[in-house]
Amino acid sequence: MKISRPARTPGLLKKSAATVAVAVGLTIAIPATPAAAVNTVDCGTPVIQEYARIKTDYLPGPVCLANAGSMNMNLYLATDFHSGNNKVTFFYTVQENNTQTSLTLEKWQDRGLAFGFHATVTSVVIW
Repeated sequence: MKISRPARTPGLLKKSAATVAVAVGLTIAIPATPAAAVNTVDCGTPVIQEYARIKTDYLPGPVCLANAGSMNMNLYLATDFHSGNNKVTFFYTVQENNTQTSLTLEKWQDRGLAFGFHATVTSVVIW
Protein backbone atom coordinates (compact mmCIF):
# COMPACT_ATOMS: atom_id res chain seq x y z
CA MET A 1 0.00 0.00 0.00
CA LYS A 2 1.36 3.35 -0.98
CA ILE A 3 1.10 6.23 1.49
CA SER A 4 0.22 9.44 -0.14
CA ARG A 5 1.68 12.65 1.17
CA PRO A 6 -0.28 15.85 1.04
CA ALA A 7 0.65 18.00 -1.90
CA ARG A 8 2.56 21.12 -1.11
CA THR A 9 0.54 24.23 -1.66
CA PRO A 10 2.27 26.29 -4.32
CA GLY A 11 1.37 29.58 -2.60
CA LEU A 12 2.66 28.53 0.85
CA LEU A 13 6.03 30.17 0.35
CA LYS A 14 4.40 33.36 -0.93
CA LYS A 15 1.98 33.44 2.04
CA SER A 16 4.84 32.93 4.49
CA ALA A 17 6.87 35.69 2.87
CA ALA A 18 3.87 38.03 2.96
CA THR A 19 3.28 37.30 6.66
CA VAL A 20 6.91 38.03 7.49
CA ALA A 21 6.78 41.25 5.44
CA VAL A 22 3.68 42.43 7.30
CA ALA A 23 5.27 41.64 10.68
CA VAL A 24 8.43 43.54 9.75
CA GLY A 25 6.37 46.45 8.44
CA LEU A 26 4.41 46.70 11.69
CA THR A 27 7.58 46.56 13.72
CA ILE A 28 9.06 49.44 11.75
CA ALA A 29 5.81 51.46 11.70
CA ILE A 30 5.20 51.36 15.46
CA PRO A 31 6.98 54.35 17.00
CA ALA A 32 9.43 53.66 19.77
CA THR A 33 8.32 54.76 23.22
CA PRO A 34 10.69 55.77 25.94
CA ALA A 35 11.66 53.14 28.47
CA ALA A 36 10.52 53.66 32.04
CA ALA A 37 13.98 54.61 33.28
CA VAL A 38 13.62 58.22 34.48
CA ASN A 39 14.65 58.65 38.08
CA THR A 40 15.09 61.47 40.57
CA VAL A 41 18.67 62.44 41.34
CA ASP A 42 20.46 64.77 43.75
CA CYS A 43 20.55 68.20 42.10
CA GLY A 44 24.00 68.92 43.53
CA THR A 45 25.43 72.07 45.07
CA PRO A 46 25.64 74.15 42.96
CA VAL A 47 22.72 72.74 40.95
CA ILE A 48 23.87 70.53 38.07
CA GLN A 49 22.51 72.23 34.94
CA GLU A 50 22.43 69.08 32.75
CA TYR A 51 19.50 67.55 34.66
CA ALA A 52 15.85 68.19 33.89
CA ARG A 53 14.54 70.19 36.83
CA ILE A 54 11.25 71.25 38.41
CA LYS A 55 11.11 74.08 40.95
CA THR A 56 8.25 73.93 43.42
CA ASP A 57 6.99 75.98 46.35
CA TYR A 58 6.23 72.66 48.11
CA LEU A 59 9.86 71.55 48.62
CA PRO A 60 12.90 73.54 49.79
CA GLY A 61 14.89 72.72 46.63
CA PRO A 62 14.21 71.69 43.03
CA VAL A 63 13.47 68.13 41.90
CA CYS A 64 16.05 66.91 39.40
CA LEU A 65 15.47 64.09 36.91
CA ALA A 66 17.88 62.06 34.81
CA ASN A 67 17.87 59.29 32.17
CA ALA A 68 15.61 58.85 29.17
CA GLY A 69 12.15 57.41 29.66
CA SER A 70 8.97 58.30 31.48
CA MET A 71 7.87 58.57 35.09
CA ASN A 72 4.52 59.19 36.78
CA MET A 73 4.52 61.50 39.78
CA ASN A 74 2.41 63.84 41.90
CA LEU A 75 4.56 66.91 42.47
CA TYR A 76 2.56 69.80 43.95
CA LEU A 77 3.02 73.56 43.64
CA ALA A 78 5.41 73.43 40.66
CA THR A 79 6.32 76.87 39.33
CA ASP A 80 9.30 76.50 36.96
CA PHE A 81 10.62 73.92 34.49
CA HIS A 82 14.14 73.42 33.10
CA SER A 83 15.09 70.87 30.43
CA GLY A 84 18.85 70.70 31.00
CA ASN A 85 20.68 68.70 28.35
CA ASN A 86 17.44 66.91 27.40
CA LYS A 87 14.26 67.21 25.42
CA VAL A 88 11.56 66.92 28.10
CA THR A 89 7.76 66.85 28.18
CA PHE A 90 6.10 67.77 31.47
CA PHE A 91 2.44 66.82 31.97
CA TYR A 92 0.64 68.84 34.62
CA THR A 93 -2.61 70.31 35.93
CA VAL A 94 -2.75 74.03 36.71
CA GLN A 95 -4.02 74.14 40.29
CA GLU A 96 -5.77 77.51 40.07
CA ASN A 97 -8.10 76.54 37.19
CA ASN A 98 -7.79 72.72 36.97
CA THR A 99 -6.54 72.88 33.35
CA GLN A 100 -4.62 69.78 32.24
CA THR A 101 -1.82 70.48 29.80
CA SER A 102 1.70 69.59 28.77
CA LEU A 103 4.88 71.48 28.06
CA THR A 104 7.70 70.24 25.83
CA LEU A 105 11.08 71.92 26.17
CA GLU A 106 14.04 71.39 23.87
CA LYS A 107 17.57 71.24 25.33
CA TRP A 108 18.57 74.11 27.62
CA GLN A 109 15.15 75.76 27.82
CA ASP A 110 13.41 77.19 30.90
CA ARG A 111 9.77 78.02 31.39
CA GLY A 112 7.82 79.36 34.34
CA LEU A 113 4.08 79.38 34.88
CA ALA A 114 2.46 82.76 34.22
CA PHE A 115 0.55 84.90 36.70
CA GLY A 116 2.03 83.17 39.75
CA PHE A 117 0.12 79.96 38.96
CA HIS A 118 1.11 76.58 40.39
CA ALA A 119 0.89 73.13 38.84
CA THR A 120 0.65 69.53 39.93
CA VAL A 121 3.09 67.63 37.72
CA THR A 122 1.60 64.20 36.93
CA SER A 123 4.29 62.75 34.64
CA VAL A 124 7.52 63.51 32.85
CA VAL A 125 9.02 62.11 29.64
CA ILE A 126 12.71 62.61 28.89
CA TRP A 127 13.35 61.89 25.22
